[in-house]
Amino acid sequence: MLKEWFYDICHNEKYSIQRKELFEWIKNAENSGIKEFKKCAATFRHWSKEILNAFKYGLTNGVTEGFNNKIKVLKRISYGIKNFERFRTLILHS
Repeated sequence: MLKEWFYDICHNEKYSIQRKELFEWIKNAENSGIKEFKKCAATFRHWSKEILNAFKYGLTNGVTEGFNNKIKVLKRISYGIKNFERFRTLILHS
């Protein structure tokens, strides 16, 4: 129920409802008795300002995280590239 409720909060169009429901969800998750949800609720309470900004403005750092992941993968597979300029070129060409 908590998972589906959070899904509904994320997909709601009205920010005012998202804001109200998020804090209700956090209270319910804290009182759920489920260790994982309690930990999740603590994290959401700590980052509530940022989460609400993501709801309000629709911005995420997903694209940046994707680029960072791609660079990490290139770094792992290009073992012995000692020349930074070559590695930089490899990044720019991918």
